[in-house]
Amino acid sequence: METRGHGIRWTRRSMLRSLVLGGAAASLLAACGGGQATPTPAAPAASPTPAAATPTAAAASPTAAATAAAATPTAAAALPVPTVAPGTKITIAMVPKLVHPFFEDVRKGGEQKAKELGVEFQWVAPQQADPAQQVSMIEDLIRKKVHAISISPNEPKSVEPVIAEGMRQGILMMTFDADSPESQRVMYIGTDNKAAGKTMGETMAKLLNGQGKVGIITGGLGALNLNQRIEGFREGVGPNIEVVDVQATDDDLQKGLSVSEAMLRAHPDLNGIACVSATGGPTLAQVLKSPEFQDRIGKLVIVAFDDLEETKRAIEEGIIAATMVQRPVQMGILTVQWAYDILTGKAKPPFQNIDTGVTVVTKENLNSYTK
Repeated sequence: METRGHGIRWTRRSMLRSLVLGGAAASLLAACGGGQATPTPAAPAASPTPAAATPTAAAASPTAAATAAAATPTAAAALPVPTVAPGTKITIAMVPKLVHPFFEDVRKGGEQKAKELGVEFQWVAPQQADPAQQVSMIEDLIRKKVHAISISPNEPKSVEPVIAEGMRQGILMMTFDADSPESQRVMYIGTDNKAAGKTMGETMAKLLNGQGKVGIITGGLGALNLNQRIEGFREGVGPNIEVVDVQATDDDLQKGLSVSEAMLRAHPDLNGIACVSATGGPTLAQVLKSPEFQDRIGKLVIVAFDDLEETKRAIEEGIIAATMVQRPVQMGILTVQWAYDILTGKAKPPFQNIDTGVTVVTKENLNSYTK
């Protein structure tokens, strides 16, 4: 795309450079993360005012989870839950969907907890959201006989066989961030994505006064967690807001720019856009700064997901109205803690899925929220 206006020559290359030099979207390619804080549960928000949305409370330990009423039971595993002999040097591995700043926060939480517990921590990340590459990496970890593997599946079905194989070989298999609910994984730790999507929809509905036309920008079309967010969003916006388009970026920066441009051109009458993955907010905000679309800033309501630096900057600039911030650091911390406690026998089945929750972040609480 190339446009001219007000003496400015604006190309997609310049938009990419602006994102990269801006810092946050550079993280989309070169990963940097944020700090850790303990989540505070609160009721889901139905408005753009600052509020925490934690449909289920994140349990800090297996003991706490045993009494946490909001946690949900996991699907029954067909194989015995793996444990290790006393004194074993435990190795816990995590496999995210791809290299991405959101997952860097997860990694930091996992490394922090592993250091505290004195266990070895391995982080194995595909460069792109490639289900086949992810499965190959998991197979390699199984051959290395690590003691636990937690996965954020690119596609839930793609990991079912490898999860079953890991369990057969006595490796504790778990999921985080995105689930594979029909697999033999022992438990899931992460956002209740449908509830988070519903909160997002309610936030959009409030901002649009309950009516209008909206588009959705997602990441991968096969990603269960993102599809659950879309399902919740459709429920949350109510019957008088029409979803007219859904497009996917595959969590790729270049494609995110193209998708944003295409949606804005195809639907000049849009009232809002919901970006259900971390990539959509920064790329859409950057496109809106171009001469072709800058007159829609302030008129088009954007609700995003996660808190990349460019997303936060766009909130400060009034381009993005709100973003749903997950708690990735807690996902890492809780995954390693639970894996350790299950392997050492401190935690006993049946296990419960743990929802780490989201917080609705706007300009009002941009400098005070925790994750």
